Amino acid sequence: MKKIFTLLFCVMAVAAYADDARIDQCINIVLGNENATMLTAQNFDVNNDGIIDINDVTQMISENLATKRAPAKAKQAIDVDAIIKDIIDDVPPTPNLGDVNEAISKNLEE
Repeated sequence: MKKIFTLLFCVMAVAAYADDARIDQCINIVLGNENATMLTAQNFDVNNDGIIDINDVTQMISENLATKRAPAKAKQAIDVDAIIKDIIDDVPPTPNLGDVNEAISKNLEE
């Protein structure tokens, strides 16, 4: 009974993230709706225990969710304070206030 509820939970999770056809195929194999060939069995036996079961489906969903939750690279903000400091210190090439305004605008866009 526990496996049935776990499988139903996995099916619901896959429905929420339906873009991965590999998980859908693995669930169909576990449910008996599809037969696994030797080639597909190697692809769907994620934990390499020799059988395709609910543990493989669970691990596939976990890996899928982990990749979706991976944080995007933060965009590097332009250091406006450094530009202002260069203006004050008269560091060549000396930036101007237009450069400061442009840097602030780009930071606000991101």
